[in-house]
Amino acid sequence: MEDIEFGTANRIMLIALRLMQERGFKSVSIKEIAQTAEVSQMTVFRHYETKISILEAAVKHYSYLPNFNKIFFDKILWDLELDLQLISQTYLESMERNMPIFLIAVQERITMPELANFILNYTKQLKEYIAKYFIIMQEKKKIIKNDPNDQALVFLTMLYGYFSSTALWDTLFVNESREQFIRTSVATFCNGIKK
Repeated sequence: MEDIEFGTANRIMLIALRLMQERGFKSVSIKEIAQTAEVSQMTVFRHYETKISILEAAVKHYSYLPNFNKIFFDKILWDLELDLQLISQTYLESMERNMPIFLIAVQERITMPELANFILNYTKQLKEYIAKYFIIMQEKKKIIKNDPNDQALVFLTMLYGYFSSTALWDTLFVNESREQFIRTSVATFCNGIKK
């Protein structure tokens, strides 16, 4: 029964995200989500109290933080270039999975600041992970001493810039592949902070 319930909740969430991405958050009703998911409105309300709770559940469900937790505890090699390539790859793959949420947040940034703040909290946590990595790399004397928060911000902003450019404009602005972008940007970033 649990799998069926999770499957129903997941289907409702995915359909709601698709509808909201296509037409905007405000123009999609719970009734329409229920009809498209082929469930009753009561079923939608059993899983989600409001439309915003659907978005919050999606942000939690697709959060990149568990992946980064695993990377930071299991996969970091303390090799600057290899580690930053892994972090970049994981971040960009996660953001691509989260593209509907990102596009909804961009569309509704004025009318739904609570969604932007909800997403911002995850981004701040990721920045903290990356800053901690830079602190340890400074202690290991593998990178120059600098403010690790500033280093994390610059690194994360570089990745976010690539993702948002491709999400909003496809290849009109950035036409390099993700792999090529990661190689070039990580190498450039590393040249600026290596000892």
